[in-house]
Order: sequence, then structure tokens, then C-alpha cells
Amino acid sequence: MQDITQRVSVLLSDQFKVKADTIEPSATLGKLSFDSLVLIELGLVLDKEFDVEIADGELTEHQTVGELAELLHAKGAVLR
Repeated sequence: MQDITQRVSVLLSDQFKVKADTIEPSATLGKLSFDSLVLIELGLVLDKEFDVEIADGELTEHQTVGELAELLHAKGAVLR
């Protein structure tokens, strides 16, 4: 699970230009400036990166980075 959390953090930093020092498991996606449109894009990136399917509306601004990692783990996320 730690590996998934780390990979999510790298994706948020590299692809969405979130400052690495603001990304922690308790940070909500909203606090990291993700709005509904960016959440859709994030879902697509996660689909591809982890070989899972994130349904529309499954990601919210209130979700934490840790909860996102748990969701990916529960869906059987594959690390590459």
C-alpha cells in the first residue's frame, strides 16, 4: 500500500504540478486544488497508470491522498 501512496504522490507532483511538500496522506484533493474537471483527468491518469477503472464521480474533492491509495489498492492496482 505504501508503494501505491508513493506512486500517487509522484503522479500528483509530476503530472499535475502539485508541490511535493504539500502531498501527504491526510491532504484532501480539494486542498491540493483539484476541482471536478481535474478530478476527471486524474481518474483517467489513474486508470492508465494502475490498470484499474475509476468511475465518474468516484473521486471527490473531499477524498484524501491516503483514501485514494486505499481505493486503488481495493481495485487491485498494478504497479509498473
